[in-house]
Amino acid sequence: MRTLSIARISGIEIRVHVSLIIVVALVTVSVATQPAAFPPDWPDIARFAAGGVLAVLFLLSILVHELAHGIVARRRGLPVRQITLAFFGGVTTIDPAAHGPHDEAAISSSGPIASLLVGLPITAAGFVLDPTQSVIGLTVAVVGIVNVGLGLLNLIPAMPLDGGRLLHAYVWARTGDQKRAGKATAVAGRVIGAIGIGIGLVVSLLGDSLTGVLILLSGWFIMQGSRVTERRLAIEALLSGLRVGEVMERDVTTIGPQLTIDTFAEQLLGQGDRTSVPVMDDGALVGVLGIAQLKRLARKRWPLLRAADIMVSKPALPSLTPDDAAWAGMELLRESGLDGIPVESDGSLLGLLTRRSLVAAIQARAAEQAQTGA
Repeated sequence: MRTLSIARISGIEIRVHVSLIIVVALVTVSVATQPAAFPPDWPDIARFAAGGVLAVLFLLSILVHELAHGIVARRRGLPVRQITLAFFGGVTTIDPAAHGPHDEAAISSSGPIASLLVGLPITAAGFVLDPTQSVIGLTVAVVGIVNVGLGLLNLIPAMPLDGGRLLHAYVWARTGDQKRAGKATAVAGRVIGAIGIGIGLVVSLLGDSLTGVLILLSGWFIMQGSRVTERRLAIEALLSGLRVGEVMERDVTTIGPQLTIDTFAEQLLGQGDRTSVPVMDDGALVGVLGIAQLKRLARKRWPLLRAADIMVSKPALPSLTPDDAAWAGMELLRESGLDGIPVESDGSLLGLLTRRSLVAAIQARAAEQAQTGA
């Protein structure tokens, strides 16, 4: 799993992408090793502590940015399940089928606006405190500049930045065609990413290697985001209109919580046609166990552990209803890192949504479109 859950705010799960953890560590070290940023008599531990505080404030700046997206989305009646903090911002998980271009524009613009509203006065306060003469002034100024930079950077019209979503909303509103809007956004991302990589190479060759590498990485990040966007749009189009109840696996084998792992692995996963199974106790769903949990165990431990010992159980276990959009279900599968998500109605287990069932639905739709020439 590439994300870690760190908190829950107003029912929204807050997760951090592992790449951001690395960035936070780099910020801590970079700040602590700047001799001009601290009085000469400061010990190393104080420098690293100050760097850690600044890194945490950087993380909180991204959280404020993403919470703004979540708050605006909720005010527009859209469910927000999860926020994943990442480099350049993050991802606020909203059912993409639930909103139109005007909602998308409002939600996308809220993050940069929040960052600028927070960053501009904080930056001004930092310079009033004189960052060249005070560690506090320097910290305040840097936090303000980070927020302003986060707001401005996210206005670049390329996915997965907010500016890319704003461009998508604009083209969608003008043409009424979401697919066309997606293609326009992907093209813009490729062009801007290529320009960023080119500028980064030139700056590096001119002697400023650090700045050049940062610009180059930003361009690469944008190009990758563009490619991911194109793939996501293609898959989203194939799943359009489908509900979880239409693509889930209905005839699922269940196991009891006391079943030993060796029995479960050999009898169920050994057949190759199951990647995840529900764990039931007295007719009630208590968890799900899949390949992801088994891969973390040495085979010699299988006879010593039971399903209840390693299953993913509630409340950590997400669930879906048969009326949820299949695309939203796929996103939840991706975010959770699970092999299968239970589909329930009125407390009863109806089946499992798995990657295998989604792939089958996508392949069937693709074959159908190929036959009709769509």
